[in-house]
Amino acid sequence: MQLEATATDNVVIKTSARTSVWSALVGVAISLTNTIIQILMIYWILSAYGTEFNGFVRISMSVAIIGGTCEGALGITTVILMAKPIMEKDWITANESFSTAKRKYRNKLWRGLLFVTLISILYPLEIALAPHFLQGDQITTIITGPIIKPGIEPITIHLWELGFVCFFFGFKQVVSSSIFGIYENVLEADKQNYLRRAIILFTDVLVYMLIISLLSWINFKGIHISPVLVFLPITVYPFIRGFMIMVYVKRKYPWIKFYSDFNDHNLVRKSSKLFFSSLGINILMNSDIIILLVVLGASGLKTTSMLSIYMIVGINIRIIMLNFIVSFREYFISQILKEGRIEWKTYTNYELYTYIVAAFSFVMISILTPFVTTGLFGSVIAKDFDGTEASAIYQAQALEYIFSGQEFSILFGLSTSAIIIVQGQYVLVQAKGIEKRTTKWLNLIAIWYLITAGLTLVLLYFFAFNSGTKDNWIPYMIRYLYIIKLIFMMLAYFFLWSFTWTHITYNSSLKNVIPNFIFLLVPIISTSLFINYGLSQFALINITSKIVDNKIKVVVNPISIPTIVSVLVITGITSLPICIILPLIFRPKIGLNIIVNLPVVKQIIQKNSSKLKIARFIDAGINAEEESNQNEQIIKSLYDQIEENNEVINSESYFEKRYKYKTTPKVYTLKSNEKTSIKGKSKK
Repeated sequence: MQLEATATDNVVIKTSARTSVWSALVGVAISLTNTIIQILMIYWILSAYGTEFNGFVRISMSVAIIGGTCEGALGITTVILMAKPIMEKDWITANESFSTAKRKYRNKLWRGLLFVTLISILYPLEIALAPHFLQGDQITTIITGPIIKPGIEPITIHLWELGFVCFFFGFKQVVSSSIFGIYENVLEADKQNYLRRAIILFTDVLVYMLIISLLSWINFKGIHISPVLVFLPITVYPFIRGFMIMVYVKRKYPWIKFYSDFNDHNLVRKSSKLFFSSLGINILMNSDIIILLVVLGASGLKTTSMLSIYMIVGINIRIIMLNFIVSFREYFISQILKEGRIEWKTYTNYELYTYIVAAFSFVMISILTPFVTTGLFGSVIAKDFDGTEASAIYQAQALEYIFSGQEFSILFGLSTSAIIIVQGQYVLVQAKGIEKRTTKWLNLIAIWYLITAGLTLVLLYFFAFNSGTKDNWIPYMIRYLYIIKLIFMMLAYFFLWSFTWTHITYNSSLKNVIPNFIFLLVPIISTSLFINYGLSQFALINITSKIVDNKIKVVVNPISIPTIVSVLVITGITSLPICIILPLIFRPKIGLNIIVNLPVVKQIIQKNSSKLKIARFIDAGINAEEESNQNEQIIKSLYDQIEENNEVINSESYFEKRYKYKTTPKVYTLKSNEKTSIKGKSKK
């Protein structure tokens, strides 16, 4: 039986490795494609409908994603519970999870559509009424777009059109998860995620390129097309993606069927726990745009649009940086699962590496992001401001603060670094499998963050900024929001750090805690000083806004490609010494180990070691390829032999030949008087 397990493990490992490679390749293609699609979408939306409408679209997408959070928790739980039954071909258990999850998905369909419909009505109403109640302005009924070509009137977008566009994005999310989400879970559970990703890539390219084509046609022809018609293809998106996945699953897995009487209570319980356990972290990381929109009202459309543009570049850099700690995460998860806890020395090494990645992310985002976003979108946004009323000067000041302000780049870089170190701590809690013990406090921190941020910004708006009439009041609001976010992110981090001290490590002490924290602070402080006092000597972002004849004029100096390349080189030269060389000097063993275990360096070392191994085989006169083939044939023959033996043992004829002419074992029965005597003896 041990040979059988070994052979099966080898087959599973090879299959898993092959699918992992394909999944990684398709995942990279999807990430690059989505980045290109986002950049093109933002550019053409800004050109066709303006900054305010772009902000509306970004918020609608964010609300749609938030609405699908519960379904996301159900999907993760379904994948986890179906993975083992599918691998072991346990059809009954797999169908129990499948039937329960499908029923829960369908139950959420109508509630999700109702939620999306309410948001599609209330969100445009909030845009219309907020200026009247907060600033005393007239009720907004339309959004005015930019002047596409000289002599052509700018397009006007009505509230009902905004409502339909918001509904389209919510409809896409709800239908994708509620009707077809279960079939995607089956592919993920069977390690066929690369196929699912390929279908998503095909659908993204088909649908979003159609929308981009319509937007570009508006700009080239200078015609007006309602955004309802432009974004209508989004309603077809879930059906194209879902039907392709559903047809494949039904053909490949004919044994997977829905049974109305099957019910997996474990799935129901775990999905609800997972939803609440990740709620606090998600609120802390992703709610800043929503808070600004609610507090700023109609002024928040352009502001959140500019923030979302900034975040696209920053978040993609953060995703790239998080890839650098994947190998370490896998190692420590395996250690915790194997031993229950990890040594304090091992934890401090992991903490140091997480700090280095966070510091490197801060350097990259705080220096590079302003130049990339200004170079790509600065001129388009400035064009949208030209000719607007003088009352929009505050939003033009927000443009200056976000895109060219040194303070905001530092605050945004700090918030991204805080997210990285919090995620680094939380993954250890997940590996230990005790997320529910942190759920209460993380959710309380998130709730207090929402209350504190919302209440502080509202009080500042009415009392400190005279209901939005003080100069630069929007930049001040953004500043205080990110300061509050940093405070609560650090509260979450120190809570998780103390939890790790108590429940995840053993032999905990203060050794290496202060040196590690210094390695985090030194790059952040030195980079902040360089941004404030040295960066302007090499490259400068110059954005000016002024009022000319009661109209706003915004001028953005173009950022050339050589400037972006020079900033990238400066970033590399700045970050390498303070992030890598500093640990090598003060903790050389750990610093060298970190460099060796970087994903790229690790892959090169493994490749060279395999080449050296083959070279040693050749020197010894051994054909490595033939040796490998012989080992595979031996394992396969042993596996086939075990399968034949199992078939023989399981057959009825085998038992008949073995036991038919054997004597029947004797059966002894106690009589009543014997039972009485035994009881009497036991009482004595």
